[in-house]
Amino acid sequence: MEHIMVIFKIAAVFLLFAFVHSLCVQERVKLFYARLFGERMAKGTYRFLYTLFSALTTLLAFLYIYSLPDYYIFRGPAWFRWPMHAFQLAGLLFAASTFRTLDNLEFMGIKQFIKFIKGEEIEGDIEGITINRLITTGAYGVVRHPMYLGGLIIFTFEPNITRNWLTVTVLADLYFIYGAMEEEKRLLKHFGREYEKYMKRVHRFLPNIKNIKVYVKELLGRK
Repeated sequence: MEHIMVIFKIAAVFLLFAFVHSLCVQERVKLFYARLFGERMAKGTYRFLYTLFSALTTLLAFLYIYSLPDYYIFRGPAWFRWPMHAFQLAGLLFAASTFRTLDNLEFMGIKQFIKFIKGEEIEGDIEGITINRLITTGAYGVVRHPMYLGGLIIFTFEPNITRNWLTVTVLADLYFIYGAMEEEKRLLKHFGREYEKYMKRVHRFLPNIKNIKVYVKELLGRK
């Protein structure tokens, strides 16, 4: 009974976390924020506040889950752990490589917030994002969702598996897949035929050899 209760608590926390985060990325929520506080306030603060909120709630969720009783299901030997951790590191670096094609300060809302504080003009959409084109190069030329893929790899390739970690991994992987599908709906609506062509050329999570070769050449600075 205790096992079921712990799993239920983890699932409840995770589902609440996923629901709130999914709600915050909805266009109607952003527009409501803009109507409530004004367009400039939305452009200057929404993305930044969302980043802070995401970081804080992620930390609190993991601290709560970490405080729950747990036990090991599997502990990999050293020869098994190191390759698995290498995969996790590769996933992290691959996800981080998206910032080669993105403006990381703008992505986190820091650039917009600084402009807001200084009283400067803030361009872009309702979050102050100025990039209004489909990014298909770099990590986005390998898979359509490099950040989600990085998350999938980091969670799934953990070699030391506990009951709580396994529960979180299953929920997180499902959330990443769901998030990717929802993001594709928004991008299809925004970019239309251009995104359809991109979907045919680049897979959602499984890269093909050709795209990997192009990505490696880009990293090495080759034509």
